Amino acid sequence: MVVSTAAAQDPRPANARQRERASRPVNSEHSQSVGSAADGQSSRDARIAAIRSIPFDQLTPDATQQLRGVIEDASYFRRMPTQTVPCDTEMYLFLVRHPEVVVSLWDVMGMTKVTLERIGEFQLRGNDGVGTKCNMDLVYGSENLHIYQSQGAYSGNLWARELQGRCVVCVHNKPTQLPDGTPGMVAWMDTFLKLENVGADLAVKALGPFVSKTADHNFAECAGFFSQISQTAWTNPQGLVRVASRLPRVAPTVKEQFVTTCMSVAGKQSHRADASVVAKEVEAENESPSLQILSSKDREPTR
Repeated sequence: MVVSTAAAQDPRPANARQRERASRPVNSEHSQSVGSAADGQSSRDARIAAIRSIPFDQLTPDATQQLRGVIEDASYFRRMPTQTVPCDTEMYLFLVRHPEVVVSLWDVMGMTKVTLERIGEFQLRGNDGVGTKCNMDLVYGSENLHIYQSQGAYSGNLWARELQGRCVVCVHNKPTQLPDGTPGMVAWMDTFLKLENVGADLAVKALGPFVSKTADHNFAECAGFFSQISQTAWTNPQGLVRVASRLPRVAPTVKEQFVTTCMSVAGKQSHRADASVVAKEVEAENESPSLQILSSKDREPTR
């Protein structure tokens, strides 16, 4: 495997580089619902829109070249269904920038054989445990868009020869407020995949509908898990702090950032809960009969 050099320099715009990677506060009350707006798309129009959303003018020349080498000759494209989930913005940004924490949480819960470890400030190395290995670079990151470029290979029973490919993943997000007042996140993801093997390229195109269904489901599951982590930080931050110490293949500094994020999210939730109680008390007082009578008398003209 060859580690991409797209992120040898910090590829983010100057304003993004100067900010901490997980310090984006937001307000919230927690909810359990996860919503999907519509079906995913693989249409030409969706693909054009996805390409236009990439800020090439803010990328390094090396990153631009590598991304264009994939998206302009992709074997497969998919825009996943938009997901709207209850999630604190600070927690969401931390998780999307530190996916090794998400995978390690799955590992601790016994949910996956996948491993993902950080090998550089913006580089990660992954292994799905059944033949696929890859290297990932975060080539761009802002408050509303993160772009990962990866290069990997598969060796296993599903294909006679080693299968090599490259992928570009654009994760978009927009903070929102849910109908019940809970802060949420609207997220969608564009994926471009280029396979180097001609036969595999044709196979992926033929199996497109099945691949798309699986990809859509996985993205929805990931969005839901982000929401669960955020809600746990709202209700049981100490539990997450204890789990953080057990996360495998996560650097101590990243564990510390995760703990800090959990406590920050919990603190904001506590403040919102207090504010909500005060607001309800004020509303109850305004609706009490005695205050209504007093208010009515106060409005009568003096005779």
